Amino acid sequence: MRAAFGTHDVALIRRLASFASAEGFLRRDLEIQMLYGIQRAEQERLAREGCTSIVLVAYGSYWYPWFVRRLAERPANLWFMIRNVFAA
Repeated sequence: MRAAFGTHDVALIRRLASFASAEGFLRRDLEIQMLYGIQRAEQERLAREGCTSIVLVAYGSYWYPWFVRRLAERPANLWFMIRNVFAA
C-alpha cells in the first residue's frame, strides 16, 4: 500500500512519517507532494531518508492561470511563495 500527502508543513510531515512507520509502511511507500521551490531542504531530507518526494512544477500555457488562481484563493500565498523561494 502507498500513502500520498500534499503539504509543506514540516511538523505534519514528521507526524505522518511517524504514523506511517507505526502502521508498517516502508519509507518508500510514503509520498510527500510539494510545490517547486518551497521547503527545498525538507524535500532533500525526505529523499535522503528514502521517502518519495514529488514536486509540482507548473509549466506550459496553463501555468499562469494556475498561479493567478492560487493567489486569488489566498493572497497570502504570494508572500509565502516569495519568502520560500528567496530562503532557498
